[in-house]
Amino acid sequence: MKKRFKKIYIEITNVCNLNCDFCPKTKRKLGFMSLDLFERALLESKPLAEEITLHLMGEPLLHPKINEIIKLAEQNDIRINLTTNATLTKKHSQLLLNKTIRRINFSVHSLKSNYSEEDQEKYLLEVIDFTKLARIERDDLVIIYRLWNIENSSNKKILNVIEREFDIVFNKSKKLEVSNTISTKIKGNAYINYDTSFDWPDPKKEIRNETGYCHGLSTHIGILVDGTVVPCCLDNNGNIPLGNILDLSIEEILKLPRAKNMLNGFRNRKIVEDMCKKCTYLERLNRNKKK
Repeated sequence: MKKRFKKIYIEITNVCNLNCDFCPKTKRKLGFMSLDLFERALLESKPLAEEITLHLMGEPLLHPKINEIIKLAEQNDIRINLTTNATLTKKHSQLLLNKTIRRINFSVHSLKSNYSEEDQEKYLLEVIDFTKLARIERDDLVIIYRLWNIENSSNKKILNVIEREFDIVFNKSKKLEVSNTISTKIKGNAYINYDTSFDWPDPKKEIRNETGYCHGLSTHIGILVDGTVVPCCLDNNGNIPLGNILDLSIEEILKLPRAKNMLNGFRNRKIVEDMCKKCTYLERLNRNKKK
């Protein structure tokens, strides 16, 4: 039976160990999701979503109980996706091989804005070593190297290392259109995803559009570290709180007027929320929809 969402994001922490130039700084209180709250979010999400992803803001591998979190998913027969910034790969390599993890996104673009070229290569090689190990021990594990600011020339150095270590050649001259994600196979189930950078939604910015469509509440929702449900994976500050799973179930929250009004608005190409009217990513979605 088809599930309601393609993906539900569960933010187990909004704490990060990096300071990336492309990532917004959350104004919310920093913290880690409790195991009890995670289990509630996990079990409520299971019947609703095809995929459960441990991501929104923060670095999930920093969670002090990340082993217990992965174990809970395994015990409840829930396969998960995980997005990490590529600096904790070696430390958690055995955990990342757990059979309940179906896909790992390594945001290797984060290395550029935080480390020297020497350290960039060091952490990248740790991801590459893990990728080669996974091909032996978990050949079903999908591994994605994310380069979502591909227009930055320094990323060519990252690509050079990947080419050297895997003995492959990429077409570095290929030009990307806005929001034209390209996936290139490295080897086995390992890929590079390219895309251009984008501006995160900001309530202080001017209104850009009052009509259009978005996938928020249609293909995905997010659950923040404190249990707040948000309609979109880009709502990094919880500017559109729909409800909290500590008070209501996800199903009950989705039946509340705010969520229903948003979803009906998008279906009729009308943007209801002020925050969405200022979203540049929504512009990208609608530009592609017109093509």
